[in-house]
Amino acid sequence: MKRHVASLCAAVLAASASLASARDTGWLSDENFTGNIAYTSDYVFRGVSQTNSSWAVQGGIDYAAPAGVYAGTWASNVSFGGGIEMDFYGGFASEVAGVTYDLGVIYYAYPKSHDDPELNFVEGTFKLGYELPPLGSAVPSLGITYAYSPNFYGEDGAAHYVAGALDLSLPWGLSLSGDVGWQRVEGDKTTGEGQGLEGDDGFDYVHYRLGVASSFKGFDLDVSYHNTTEADFLGSDIADGRLVFTVSRSL
Repeated sequence: MKRHVASLCAAVLAASASLASARDTGWLSDENFTGNIAYTSDYVFRGVSQTNSSWAVQGGIDYAAPAGVYAGTWASNVSFGGGIEMDFYGGFASEVAGVTYDLGVIYYAYPKSHDDPELNFVEGTFKLGYELPPLGSAVPSLGITYAYSPNFYGEDGAAHYVAGALDLSLPWGLSLSGDVGWQRVEGDKTTGEGQGLEGDDGFDYVHYRLGVASSFKGFDLDVSYHNTTEADFLGSDIADGRLVFTVSRSL
């Protein structure tokens, strides 16, 4: 992962040096590039632990252009698929009449995996956000996400994901957040032929999260509780209730 990040940084620097005119327009300004690194007590994705209830080190690089175009890559250790996940994503985000929208695509890759069926998959995403009027000194905002994959993780057929989120910015740098999501996977090579939940093809479940976050000396701190409607998820406890601690920093 270090070699990948170093190579990407070198490519960005070379492109910036050779395209001075693009820099003049703001497309390749230094402030358009950001990085992040995090340590978490458990990598939870849509209510399901990706590290078998263990810790994870994560990091990424993001690019956001003034015109709303963005792209990035992110990586984390996982407990399957060769031990590493790398995500590559891009899209367009803007705002109309106070409503933000985001059209994107994300490719989830497990470069060290040689599993059959294949673990890699792609999703298209659509997000909406809206900041509500302040409630005293608190500022609430709403978010809605829809994601679709034509062939989900493990070549498991079509998948739909819908989620709603509520964030509340508070004084003293505190924030409260919560989200509820529904994941539906059709079932094919991995959970087809009755290998899904309750002996059916595929699976569907609801997950939710409640969290509180703050910042301290440049670090972001987050404590969240995750749970799902499937404590026994495909014969495992990786989707039961859990408290997750995360410390991260923007670079």
